[in-house]
Amino acid sequence: MVVVNSHRILTKVSFSRSRFANFFIAALCLGVICLVAPVIAGRRAQQGPNAVFLDAPSAVYAPDPNDSWNKIFFYLFSRRVETRITDEFPEFRGATSFTYREIPSVGISTRSFERDEVGDRAIDPLYPSFRSTGAEVVLNEPGYSDLSKALGQALGENTTRSPLARALMQADLWSAYDTLYSTKFSQRPMPETEQRRSLLDLLARMIRKIALTDREIDSLPANYSVAAPLQSLPVLFRNDGEWLEVAWMPMQHDYAAGYRRVARVFLKPVHPPRHVNTFLNGLRGDRYSLVDLNGVALVTQLLLINPKGRLLPTSLTTDVQVRLFEKTPDGALKRTSIQISEIGRRQLINSPLSGGLVVEDENAPAYRANGNDYTFASPQPFLGTPLLVRLRTRCTACHGSDLSRVMTFAFDSFPNGDIPPVRQLNPVAHQAADAVMEKKAKQKDFESLQAFFDTTQ
Repeated sequence: MVVVNSHRILTKVSFSRSRFANFFIAALCLGVICLVAPVIAGRRAQQGPNAVFLDAPSAVYAPDPNDSWNKIFFYLFSRRVETRITDEFPEFRGATSFTYREIPSVGISTRSFERDEVGDRAIDPLYPSFRSTGAEVVLNEPGYSDLSKALGQALGENTTRSPLARALMQADLWSAYDTLYSTKFSQRPMPETEQRRSLLDLLARMIRKIALTDREIDSLPANYSVAAPLQSLPVLFRNDGEWLEVAWMPMQHDYAAGYRRVARVFLKPVHPPRHVNTFLNGLRGDRYSLVDLNGVALVTQLLLINPKGRLLPTSLTTDVQVRLFEKTPDGALKRTSIQISEIGRRQLINSPLSGGLVVEDENAPAYRANGNDYTFASPQPFLGTPLLVRLRTRCTACHGSDLSRVMTFAFDSFPNGDIPPVRQLNPVAHQAADAVMEKKAKQKDFESLQAFFDTTQ
């Protein structure tokens, strides 16, 4: 039996992310902002059973930490997470470790640590949400009363909020609504309680109150294009560029996001193909071959709900993941360089000219995914707690030790034996969003939410 000693990870503000304005080395992973790297302290944590929340809200949506929107964000996102760490970090010194067959290259601490997470990054609230454990925090006291009060205050206010802030908050509230509506992916409503009914009502009313008009949604910034030259990100959204936007099978990332976001896939061929369709369809079912590709990119963008309850795409990017395949003169893979940037709500609202995308270093701490559970701080089945690894290590779980697997084409079986064609999309449009919105419109959680809108307007 392993005896777990709990220690607290002390960090500043957003705890795991480094800010660089002009360049970075970063990492690609499946779903994974601060001034310094985290410091793991040896002080034993003295926390009560309800000490899941941090000590106070942060100024994410407004300068005043006690602003109602900051308090809503606090109760949805800010958490004190119990986690194990690996021997990849210098703070591991002195910890007893063991190894696990799925990641034999690192040692895992036998004791756990506490880690403060503000949550201002590209994650969903009420995590971990793969099951109902994340939702239970606000369905029980004191979280229920505190979140209800903050939502009530926001509903009663006449404060003017910018379209950008409203867009980000609606996406956060929408994600919380879906999480409280059903256990993730099942679409089966959670057990009916007074607390659940009340929070769903408050969330839905707030989502409707701050909904953007079609014109406001069209005016939202294309923040990827703003951040790209600052962070040396590739130029993706043009028809005459080196990158091709493609769509094939349904994306796991869209599914994992509850179809509230759209994951757009881009490929960089080694040479401009003479016949694009022939080139793209030659990649089907090939998860390992890099002969024809110099890079892949994944850009995740928000969907929003307008005042009529209709789904619309946006140009707001929340997550950027890029892999570039460095090759030898004879075409063999030498190394995969990796980049990732995530949204910082506070940065985007306060400094829109930065693009609001915050660079992640490949050595930064990140929670390892649990199979197809991409939720933040997902508990590992062999530990019972989340596991903190290097960001690059997290990525290897799906993309291999050299990060060369192209999962977009990694399908070995197909319904009815029919292999659908790969399609080239128009990168200056929102074609990838059409299929995602079509799926979301049929989901029971969205039908439930849409009932709060006057769709006859």
